[in-house]
Amino acid sequence: MKDKPTRREVLGHAVRGATLVGLGGLGFYLIRKANGEGVWQIDCEKCVNSRLGAVGVEVCDYCATSCVLGLSAVRAVNDYSICGRCYICPAYFDIKSAVNEEGLPSQKLCPRDAIDRKPIGWVDPDDPANNYYEYAIDENLCNGCGKCVMACKEPAGLNSIRLVVRYDLCLDCNRCTIAIACPDEAYERKPLSEDEGVG
Repeated sequence: MKDKPTRREVLGHAVRGATLVGLGGLGFYLIRKANGEGVWQIDCEKCVNSRLGAVGVEVCDYCATSCVLGLSAVRAVNDYSICGRCYICPAYFDIKSAVNEEGLPSQKLCPRDAIDRKPIGWVDPDDPANNYYEYAIDENLCNGCGKCVMACKEPAGLNSIRLVVRYDLCLDCNRCTIAIACPDEAYERKPLSEDEGVG
């Protein structure tokens, strides 16, 4: 026959149970607090790479170089609804490079070759400038350096490329190193919007 538990054992179990309940409650509170504060997002109106009117300035690459991850959680995305599908896209080509035998700039702008260029529909061989192209960003290669975003701004581009935080990659650090480094305070916590981090 088993002995009845001692008073010390009963109190020990009660203290351990209360501790577990307290820790669970604290965890739930912290998760709710974090969700209530929102997620890290980039304000395109503040970011020098995407802000209209900020021309003739250096590209800011803090999103690519300041993240605690080896490959930043920030990615460039192309909004196809406003993309011009240009024959010579300033975000794809380094338009300052020498012209090749096809009449196109000889170098690409992206240092990681993360943008893919594919013709849309029938290609006119007699007038190549009459063709349209889709520019898709390979997010496995993109590190959010912002060069394509800066080049896509008006007047050369249509501002269709922007930087976003990919929440499935972001560690959601309490003190984000990109936010600390950002000179324009463009990296901030906001409520999660439907098109951010997924589009």
